[in-house]
Amino acid sequence: MAGIAFAIAFGIGHVANLSAEGPLMLIAGPLSLAMDLAYRFKIGERRWFSPAGGGALFFIPVWCFGVLWLILGAVYVVQGRT
Repeated sequence: MAGIAFAIAFGIGHVANLSAEGPLMLIAGPLSLAMDLAYRFKIGERRWFSPAGGGALFFIPVWCFGVLWLILGAVYVVQGRT
């Protein structure tokens, strides 16, 4: 899920001519969050912190990474990092 989210983000970034970390994280974060939560709602278990209930990276649910990437992306954009 995280890989797919970043592949989509890089694709959108390529089309929109964006290469900075901040905008790409602002795209990939919500995508990974949405994909993981949609999967968790679809299977019906809704065990939010269980890596077995949805996507996981290093035993941490992907939606947690999505929230982190969203926050970091916003911070990078506000700070003007490239």
